[in-house]
Amino acid sequence: MDIRAFENLELIPMLLKKIETMEERLKKFTPSLTTKKEVAKFLNVTPRTINNYISNGYLKENYHFLRKSDKIIVFIEEAILEFRDYLNKGIVK
Repeated sequence: MDIRAFENLELIPMLLKKIETMEERLKKFTPSLTTKKEVAKFLNVTPRTINNYISNGYLKENYHFLRKSDKIIVFIEEAILEFRDYLNKGIVK
C-alpha cells in the first residue's frame, strides 16, 4: 500500500472547520424562507402567485411546504431553493 495516500489526513479537521465557518457566513446572507411572504419576495412574485403555485401543484405539500393548519403553511427552505432553480430554467411558469 502506498503510504503517501495518508500524508494529508491531518488537514481534514482544518478543512471541516473552514467549511463550517463558510456555511455560517452564508446563512447570514440567505433570507429566511419559511413564510409565504418571504418566499414570494425571494422568488420575486406575489403571495397570490405562491397560492397559484400551490393550487396548480408546482409547490407540493410535504415537499415544498408543510401545512400546520388551514391557514398556517411553513415552507421548507431547501425545497424552495430548488424550486427557484426550476423557475430560472423555465421549467415552471
